Amino acid sequence: MRWTDSALKVLKTTFHNKPFSVGEAARALKKEKAYSKNAVYQVLHELAKKGFLIRLGRGIYSASDKRIAISEGVKLSDKVTVEVTSEALKKAEEILEKKGIEFMVTGPSTLARFHHYLPRRQIHLIYVIDGAGEFATKSLEEANLRAIHNPSRDEVEMALEVFKERDIVVIREFAKLEGNINGKACLERALVDTYFEATRHRIPYSEQEVGRIITSVFRSERVDIAHLLRLASRRGIKSEFKSITKEFIPNIPLKGETMNKHVQNVLRGIRE
Repeated sequence: MRWTDSALKVLKTTFHNKPFSVGEAARALKKEKAYSKNAVYQVLHELAKKGFLIRLGRGIYSASDKRIAISEGVKLSDKVTVEVTSEALKKAEEILEKKGIEFMVTGPSTLARFHHYLPRRQIHLIYVIDGAGEFATKSLEEANLRAIHNPSRDEVEMALEVFKERDIVVIREFAKLEGNINGKACLERALVDTYFEATRHRIPYSEQEVGRIITSVFRSERVDIAHLLRLASRRGIKSEFKSITKEFIPNIPLKGETMNKHVQNVLRGIRE
């Protein structure tokens, strides 16, 4: 029996005609077949491609031949990031969508209309659900996109140097893609991720330019401060974002601000 046939038998026995998520499939197949999550993504993709599974939505499948309406509760922010303009990123989104990988485009390239200096080539940051990183990276590379799985800043810089005419797609894994709206980060999540990736030297991006972007956002958009700080807390930078928020709203009742070197560099961009 082929491995896909064996996996399908487990899924049908476990879920019958009920819809199931990738996470539920991973638990079932790990228990019965000791599959890794990366293997689960591959087998789900193969079964859906051959028509043995129906893909009902991002990361939701059914072994039934009946279409089922799925309603997913998503916390929405008031603002969604701008439409993607990069052809490479559009192509990456289409591939990940087709493969059934849960993803969220975030970081600097999602905030393009707030940039002061938009680079000729961009670093596209895409977060995928835990366990899908290798499969996502391989899928993009097979489509001739330059994708790197969880790289360091040095590795991103090396890729930019080697592939001089191409955008770079950085894939990172997360247990939960909070702030995800149809594959794109909400405004607050994009700000938090851009700040974190730049200040923690995970991507080669100017901290002062982050400050300029934050200034443009606060001056032109309605930012949900509570949501912003909640998302910043998830990444351990809430106190830093309190300091940044007070720069724009001096009278806001916040305590416990931090003024470290990262905040200082970002504030230089804000105060220009």
